[in-house]
Amino acid sequence: MASLNNRDLMKELKSLEAQVLHFKDMIGTEGRTAADDIRERGSIAMRQASDRARNAASYARDEASSVARIAREHPTATSTALLTIGLIGGVIGYLLGQGHTPERDSRWRWN
Repeated sequence: MASLNNRDLMKELKSLEAQVLHFKDMIGTEGRTAADDIRERGSIAMRQASDRARNAASYARDEASSVARIAREHPTATSTALLTIGLIGGVIGYLLGQGHTPERDSRWRWN
């Protein structure tokens, strides 16, 4: 009777081992499939990002060329616009600097 139980137990262990190997193979196959899918999606995303970056660079180059052409054709207007923008920026910076006065800390006084 003990040998019968041992044989049944060994059969059961062999069956479980076969199932574990089968599941291991299934998981490996699914993992490879998922990795291939992720790799393909990443490749597509990189290709699309590259195309968009190339288009953006081309657009920026065209716009810069257009601005440079206009600046060459109208140097006085360009210098006046840049000077005005600089003055407005300076005034805004000054006002922001005056609006925020730092609180004095008595530890850092030199006198």
